[in-house]
Amino acid sequence: MTADKIALPGHQPMTQCKFDKDYYFGSIYSDYDGFLNWGKVAKDLIKRFKFNSFLDIGCGCGNLVKEIKKQLESKRGKSSDICGVDISVFAVETAKVPFVSLADCKSLPFEDRRFDLVHILGTFSYLSNLSGIKQSIKEAYRVSRKIIIFDDVYTAPDNKSDDYDPYRKHILSRENWLSLWKEAIGRNDTIETYKEEIIVKNYET
Repeated sequence: MTADKIALPGHQPMTQCKFDKDYYFGSIYSDYDGFLNWGKVAKDLIKRFKFNSFLDIGCGCGNLVKEIKKQLESKRGKSSDICGVDISVFAVETAKVPFVSLADCKSLPFEDRRFDLVHILGTFSYLSNLSGIKQSIKEAYRVSRKIIIFDDVYTAPDNKSDDYDPYRKHILSRENWLSLWKEAIGRNDTIETYKEEIIVKNYET
């Protein structure tokens, strides 16, 4: 199935007011801080990829960017350009750090090619339509300089698993997501998969 033929279920547009305290520490995630081992996730990314600047799109309460900044700066002994953005006012206020800010993934407040590594953990599956997904992919590509990691690709989440989230607007297959990303990347770029990740390596000059 080509990207222009991907069918998405009809849902109301995503709004920040839904992603409140009850979402992060209540009915959806009982404790978002403990949802993942954020320290381990950060350590793995730092081990696998070389980067001095990092953006997490849909960063929630900033758990990952805080760990990335702490570990990267401790390891290298110098300041790093680490940022996170989210549409949730509650999440940004809960993060309580200046490098996490309120923003829409369809219109990122950053200059072109600012970040060595751009990370997206399932964020685009919350968008309500295909045009929004395509625009968000273009924005992620626009602000990336070297690598994009699109994580959390799955096709049939179990509603009893930790991955299940009824706020997701749609579930696309790996092939569907690959098709969408291939539309956006440059001719010299590469795209590969690793576990639940789609990894884009940017070679445009």
